[in-house]
Amino acid sequence: MKIEKVDLVIVGAGPAGLAAAAEVARQNGTVIVLDESPLPGGRLPSQIHREPRSAGHGSDSWSNGAAKAESLASEAQRVGARILCGVSVWGIFPDWYVAVAPADSSRLRRDLPHGFEARAVLVATGAGQNPLILPGWTLPGVITAGAAQTMINVHRILPGHQAVIIGIDPLCLAVAQLMGAVGAKVLGVFLPPANGLQAGPASPKAAIQALAEFSAYAPGILLALAAKAGKYMSTIAAACFPQRGMTIEGLPLRLRQFALSISGSQRAATVKIAALGSDGRQIPGSAEQLQADVVITSSGLSPLVELAQVAGCPLHHVPEMGGWVPVHNDRFETPRPGLFIAGSISGVEGAGVAEIQGRIAGLAAADYLKLADSERLERDIQGHQENIIEARQAAISFYPHIEAGRKRMRRIWHSSFSNNK
Repeated sequence: MKIEKVDLVIVGAGPAGLAAAAEVARQNGTVIVLDESPLPGGRLPSQIHREPRSAGHGSDSWSNGAAKAESLASEAQRVGARILCGVSVWGIFPDWYVAVAPADSSRLRRDLPHGFEARAVLVATGAGQNPLILPGWTLPGVITAGAAQTMINVHRILPGHQAVIIGIDPLCLAVAQLMGAVGAKVLGVFLPPANGLQAGPASPKAAIQALAEFSAYAPGILLALAAKAGKYMSTIAAACFPQRGMTIEGLPLRLRQFALSISGSQRAATVKIAALGSDGRQIPGSAEQLQADVVITSSGLSPLVELAQVAGCPLHHVPEMGGWVPVHNDRFETPRPGLFIAGSISGVEGAGVAEIQGRIAGLAAADYLKLADSERLERDIQGHQENIIEARQAAISFYPHIEAGRKRMRRIWHSSFSNNK
């Protein structure tokens, strides 16, 4: 059985994994980066969106995730890291052995050993979209916001011509913008049903409060101002919001209407919607059917923690960070010596934040592996920890109260695991 020995295995070739690989390889460590996708970059290649104005960008400034992915991959490879894509990691075992297999079992991979023996492992698996559950949500033609981004930006496929978008979060706003930009008709951005199964807002008041939390990412100045006003007067704003919704800067917000169900004989064809009072209750007799050939949903993101858990890292449920999160400190070390995490697995944030987290985790791994002088590495870590504050101010806020979650994680670490370091 062919087994390869390396200093560090990184699982996940997104911004965190690629940045970590560059930092460790720069210290002359042998690094392998593994990812199931055919190309490196994680979610970056599908992310083409308007930049937040809070970061000093103009209203027409767009982020090119594909170019950023290529830049990070080139940096890592230039300093000696290897990137293997199309590879599934099916197990991480103590001391450390990383078991792998081709993501496509029909393809022979002569470049792929059965596994890797590593002195350390860094898990940077990112986050996944939560399902939005309502009758008809499993029909063909019902896709997540992330899937719509990938279809358009990576595969150059238009998901549909008449779109209904369900959910209120930054991903829904980004996809509504994107669908309009590529020529589709967006019939509206609607609330999800208040069935207790969704992570996002399900009432007009909650939706306006949510818009206020990420108003810097709003597509136009009018929506930003409306959202900020709603932060302080959400009850009044919900009562005053037009029943048929508003189209602001091209974005058709239907905050007083929600989706009841999706139907179609073989695929999604209609969406049943109904009106809501300002108190969030359905108005009797208000239901109607919308004809749509694609339904795009979003109900937030959650860290993909399974491999970290398999590797023996304890988890804590921290809703402000997106759900279950591996226990870690500010250097992204876990209670398991030699096991590190970085990126949205440590709490859901934007790609810019994930990149800096990867650099911190990579330097911490280099310190653990004794690849360079500890004092110099610690100075570099502290510099990146200062940079991450600025990155968070410029990033899209998926969980506006994530800093409270991070403070909670620090307390968990210091109360139970700080002596493990």
